[in-house]
Amino acid sequence: MNDVHSILPERDDNFFDGVIKMVASGMPLREAIDMIISAQNGALICIGDVEKVLMLGNGGFKIDQPFTPQRLFELSKMDGAIVLSEDLKQIVCANFHLNPDPEILTPETGMRHRSAARTSAQTDATVIAISKRRVQTTLYHTGEALTLDSDAILLTKGNQGLLALQNLKNTLERASMRLSFLELDDIATVADVTNLIKRYCTLLIIAVETERYINFLGSNSGLLRNQLEEIVGGMVDSFMLVIRDYAVDDSKKSIDAIASALLAAALDEDAAGSTGAATAAAAGATGSASATAGATGSTAPDNAAPAKTVMELLGHTQSYVDEDHISPRGFRAISRISMLDEVAVSKIVEEYGSLSAIVSDSKDGFDRLEDLGVDNVRAIAKSFMQLRSTL
Repeated sequence: MNDVHSILPERDDNFFDGVIKMVASGMPLREAIDMIISAQNGALICIGDVEKVLMLGNGGFKIDQPFTPQRLFELSKMDGAIVLSEDLKQIVCANFHLNPDPEILTPETGMRHRSAARTSAQTDATVIAISKRRVQTTLYHTGEALTLDSDAILLTKGNQGLLALQNLKNTLERASMRLSFLELDDIATVADVTNLIKRYCTLLIIAVETERYINFLGSNSGLLRNQLEEIVGGMVDSFMLVIRDYAVDDSKKSIDAIASALLAAALDEDAAGSTGAATAAAAGATGSASATAGATGSTAPDNAAPAKTVMELLGHTQSYVDEDHISPRGFRAISRISMLDEVAVSKIVEEYGSLSAIVSDSKDGFDRLEDLGVDNVRAIAKSFMQLRSTL
């Protein structure tokens, strides 16, 4: 997933990624939280930005002792907040009475959760509220909330996410194969290209959401992380090849920026909650309608950015409609020839300029490649003809 994160734009909730690592299963803080919940207690835990947190309240007891799950559990039996150092190595104080600004709006209703939300909004601290009545743990940072589900629920969500990703990948591969067929016959349209790009964006975004569930599971994630890596493996490279084929500027810096911008546009479309809907739909996509759409690859995900936006992000200034013809450079097609490395692929594409020119010269055995100093020209020509026959 490192390659996915390398092109993923900054998100408003990225700060929770560090918090998730602290409360993942198997971590000392998670152990303390589980102990508090098992004892049917509640708690309010502030982590980091100690100076500002202490300015928002009064009272309590100075502890200044090394953090252990057992100590935190025992201190949670008292009312008030427990304040921990940012590195989770020290328990600063307990039984601390927080008085955040009551004018800060929050959707929370319980006293503990309202104090947690407001304290996190006024400071840079991460605040954890554990509800005794609802047996629910909520993480707060900068006023935003994230619920910490039980491992059983997280396992279910993780498995659902993986099922959704596998279905999306199967659909994407069929759409990719269809586009390859159209490209080799030089009849690809704007709709064919933009729909495939949208599918890549949807898959990568859901992969990141699924990874978050797996990160919560920590030591209990089992094989889920391996399954995620297997599904997503190679997807970023394939995505970048599509962009290189159709972007106006195919330099590496430009391609990375375009990939990030495309994902940002898709995330903007998801802001209304459509990612969750897409995940659920993909996870249960067994009906005939979804099977038909997947087989043809002609229908884009509902939560994808408009085709016009995709073309603009690719650097095209002229106005396109879905039915307009568009030609690829040939990076994606030529990269399928296993005997060619990245340097050779770039050299061939630069020489011909378009896939249609490559296809035309392949009929003459790639005579122009010999002048480029490319080895095994005949074998390359044979492999290319075999590639065409398999599509």
